Amino acid sequence: MLDLDKLQKQAVADCLEHVKEHLEGEFHVEPIPEPPEESLSWDSSLQRYVYDVGLELWWRCGQFEVVLDAQDQVVGYVDHDKWLECRWEPLTDEEALRIARSSGLLRQGLRKLESRQGEKGCLELLVEVLAGKQVERVEVRINPARKAVISILPVPAGAS
Repeated sequence: MLDLDKLQKQAVADCLEHVKEHLEGEFHVEPIPEPPEESLSWDSSLQRYVYDVGLELWWRCGQFEVVLDAQDQVVGYVDHDKWLECRWEPLTDEEALRIARSSGLLRQGLRKLESRQGEKGCLELLVEVLAGKQVERVEVRINPARKAVISILPVPAGAS
């Protein structure tokens, strides 16, 4: 009979090799456990056994933090990978607000209070967001070179 452990290790190695040819990054492959009788079958047209293994591919994306409020609702995030290639480039208010809205976390009812160049050349926006009947302040950091949101963080009440 065939050595299924050896076949599984070869499948994992082949998968990693294929992924690294087409994508960049750090990957981890794990086989999905199956009983041997479900992974090995006879193919009558090929006149040989065929080994079928499911694999889970993990791709390290980077560090991403999610900020929750007291009710476990998402109110912000920090995407650390968006700091890459960050450098100052001027953006109009309309461009900056469009980029902030592209996060999906902020609604259409944004009002810019102030903007300034922040650390590493990012654009820091202080905006007001209509949340129900309340107005909340949010700090948005944007990487102007990539036109990407780095972070959205609520500003505590009373802070300016």
